[in-house]
Amino acid sequence: MSSLLRVFGLLTVLALVGTATPARAQDLVGQAEEAYLNVDFERTLDLARQALGSGRLDPNRLARVYELMGVAFAASGDEDASREAYKKMLALRPDAQVDNNLAPRLRSPFMEARGYWATRSDRLEADVVLARAERGLRIRLVDPLGMARRIVVRTRVAGEMRPMDEQTLPAQSGELAPVEGLPEADRIEYAVEVLDEAGNRLVQLGTTDTPNVVGRDPVVAGTGPGAREEGGGVPGWVWGLVGGVVAAAAIGTGLYLGLRTEPVTLRSAVVFE
Repeated sequence: MSSLLRVFGLLTVLALVGTATPARAQDLVGQAEEAYLNVDFERTLDLARQALGSGRLDPNRLARVYELMGVAFAASGDEDASREAYKKMLALRPDAQVDNNLAPRLRSPFMEARGYWATRSDRLEADVVLARAERGLRIRLVDPLGMARRIVVRTRVAGEMRPMDEQTLPAQSGELAPVEGLPEADRIEYAVEVLDEAGNRLVQLGTTDTPNVVGRDPVVAGTGPGAREEGGGVPGWVWGLVGGVVAAAAIGTGLYLGLRTEPVTLRSAVVFE
């Protein structure tokens, strides 16, 4: 294996050190990386499988484990298993690449996995809708490969100084997580984890330390992908129409009074669903 590949692998190992992954999982991934650098693909596969079974990997580490498995399976001649591992890697990290120094037979299953995703419009993802009338959060899940097994939802009314309530739901789209305090509460804090069979995190929306927020207040950038309230607020097209009428009236008034009228730019900071 080239020196460039060894440097790349070493950098990857260093990047994995000091993260929040529990010690056993971190140690197993580190050992798998070391075996990979030593071109010991049999040991790489064994350790990657152990890391996968530890059930404590975050999405980035999980993607890396699937990448190591993809290479190791291809090296053993099991192209089908390699392709499946690469497909899961790309489900977690759609823009991921493999090392250009890999032999063509090790890269081929990866290219086939990329071709699989290129033909699809769906991707692994989850989002949250505040269903106030139903007193809960509705979780939308898209899982083309069937990787998810359960969804852990943690919630509390925004501003409350107490631990978040926790519940586990089946990994099915449209599941409702009841929230104490609805429908009266203005905003709800939440953290959602989509877990695989072993408990590895496939998708994570917010954390208990920095939860996402959804509710009546304007949605601020960074509060979480897809967070919105079901049936809440005035439709955006109404505000657009009103804004257009007001702008036209202002321009017309300026012309009538003989005033210099500057171009009017309307920007909306709030989008109502």
